Amino acid sequence: MKCERLIWALLLLPLALSCSEDDFSPSGTSGSTDPFSPGHRGAVEQVRNVMIMVSGGHNSLSGYLTDDLYEMADGYLPEGTAAETNAFVVLSRLPVNSLSTTSAPVLYRMYRTPEGTVVRDTLRRWTTEDRLFGGSVLHDALLTVQDRIPSKSYGMVLSSHASGWLPPGYYEKPSHFDTMKRGITSIGQDLDDNVSVEMDLVDFASAISIPLSYVVLDCCLSGGVEVAWALRGKTDVVAFTQTETMADGFDYKKILERLLKEPVPNPLGVCQDFYNYYMGKTGVNQSATISLIDTRRMDALAAVCRTLFEKYRTQISQLDGSSVQGYFRYDRHYFYDLRDILVQAGISDPELQELDQALEACVLYKAATPYFMNGTQYGFAITSHCGFSMYLPSRGSSFLDNYYKTHIAWNQATELVL
Repeated sequence: MKCERLIWALLLLPLALSCSEDDFSPSGTSGSTDPFSPGHRGAVEQVRNVMIMVSGGHNSLSGYLTDDLYEMADGYLPEGTAAETNAFVVLSRLPVNSLSTTSAPVLYRMYRTPEGTVVRDTLRRWTTEDRLFGGSVLHDALLTVQDRIPSKSYGMVLSSHASGWLPPGYYEKPSHFDTMKRGITSIGQDLDDNVSVEMDLVDFASAISIPLSYVVLDCCLSGGVEVAWALRGKTDVVAFTQTETMADGFDYKKILERLLKEPVPNPLGVCQDFYNYYMGKTGVNQSATISLIDTRRMDALAAVCRTLFEKYRTQISQLDGSSVQGYFRYDRHYFYDLRDILVQAGISDPELQELDQALEACVLYKAATPYFMNGTQYGFAITSHCGFSMYLPSRGSSFLDNYYKTHIAWNQATELVL
């Protein structure tokens, strides 16, 4: 079971749309069911920017992800499909009526006609046997977009369940893993008949089959240095959250304006909108962390951390976690602030300055509300926020240590765990 985005309020946004090709349906069940044929349409000239929304909602988030798509359809959409027009593409797998009804992943382009009609133009449909986060669906979908809609740049927003770098199932039942060899990191979830299909971090990175200028992860606990390091060479920048993400997720009313309407894609603006949205709330709903990372500028951070991890290995191993900024609830102590781990380990002022310089080089933006779930049993204050979470071995387990050592590329670069 993945860490669920927190559910506090559900505002249904009914929207009646008339479509000239495929009736708009977030689940992709309406409209043409013709199989994808590479020769079906004529040659497509280059457009400027393409935003790909991966909506993995065949799980308990289905209602929220459906609302997200309606919000985007109700806001800014590119007009038409001319060669110079930016493109909004959706890869989704959402339940038709309930999770017990199997649906197929579908890839479609959404745009608005000059008359205001919202059109969903299906590019490819898989079978009901396929899973969005299983097999090659994501990999093949990105290649299909590149082939059908040539562009100067592509970006991706992914919304689903996740549990950061943890193995699938570990977040819910850690004790089950001491003697089990399960899968690797969890990104995304397909849930059918209580059987969960998830994508590990290595497979997720491998599935990114085209160069991306940005990735926005609207997923719980995804904002770790382990995730950012794994996405080097796949995306220029990544936006993600260190804590759980509230059920509303990102500000989908504005996200297409930021990524397609502005002269160049603006993931920084997406992050700022996210933070401002939650800072504008009160009580438990004023809960958010966010950062934007340049994955091309992380080498200095890895070099500094490798040196500090080696020098302060004993001190790091003795941290009990109580003095370190955590980003978790329910005693799921696997996500701590990277910088604060080293501060509490006792690094010197010159070493801290060097660490901060390395962080500033790759952390383009970071923001956090003063508290997360303030006033609740497992809420906590956020007094330190460097833009990355990280595993703290002294609060882990032998299973996680072995997994981290053998599967996490960040550890191979820095040797946090030997």
